[in-house]
Amino acid sequence: MLQAHNLGVTYPGQASPALQHVSLQLGEGDLVVALGPSGCGKSTLLGVLAGFIAPSEGSVSFDGQPVTAPGVERAVVFQHDALLPWLNVADNVAFGLKLQGVDKARRQQVVADTLQLVGLADVGRKYTWQLSGGMRQRVGIARAIASQSKILLMDEPFGALDAFTREQMQQLLLSVWQHAGRGIFLITHDIEEALFLATELVLMSPGPGRIVQRLRPGFSQRYRDGEDVRAIKSDPDFIALREQLLRSLFAQRQAEAA
Repeated sequence: MLQAHNLGVTYPGQASPALQHVSLQLGEGDLVVALGPSGCGKSTLLGVLAGFIAPSEGSVSFDGQPVTAPGVERAVVFQHDALLPWLNVADNVAFGLKLQGVDKARRQQVVADTLQLVGLADVGRKYTWQLSGGMRQRVGIARAIASQSKILLMDEPFGALDAFTREQMQQLLLSVWQHAGRGIFLITHDIEEALFLATELVLMSPGPGRIVQRLRPGFSQRYRDGEDVRAIKSDPDFIALREQLLRSLFAQRQAEAA
């Protein structure tokens, strides 16, 4: 569905590219996670996929058509919820549908179904400033789902949450992924999060930003099949991969410092 080919981005006034020779594909049912330290080009890559940033080299296409601007088929969930505080939860979730001209009755049904999916069926009339950080992030995810987009692009959506809420949100995301059937691209600097969520994990390195390793961990499918999250994260295979990735990230830092 969404394909990036040999992407490169060099910002004006900078000699070194922020992104170089990056290629990936994201299809229906894929949950691709980009993992890497600050400065490795993760946010730049997401910006190009979203249509916010024009690549200096390479191309992005969606269903074979060039991506040159933001589009309704690609919804973005930001690290900070970016909700509209003067609207209640239901109206925030319905906002994209209203812009698309969807009639009121249909909007109300989609909003009700989506809030039920993310566990917020009883807060539709509340304002976003009345909610916790985790609940606001659920509203942001609900708004993206309700937009009927085929792709969700997620910019470190759980980075500001405490560890307990973060794990809850990871499980919520896998539930959404299972039931909504969307393709999801998520960026993070959290190794456990990347391993737990990804159907494909791409490890990125800075100087310039590029993909240096690709993995298919398989843990999200195990959770989808009913295995407990704590059992998965304490599995020796999970721990071994976590340590392998941690060593790779430390090696990157040492090479960059040298």
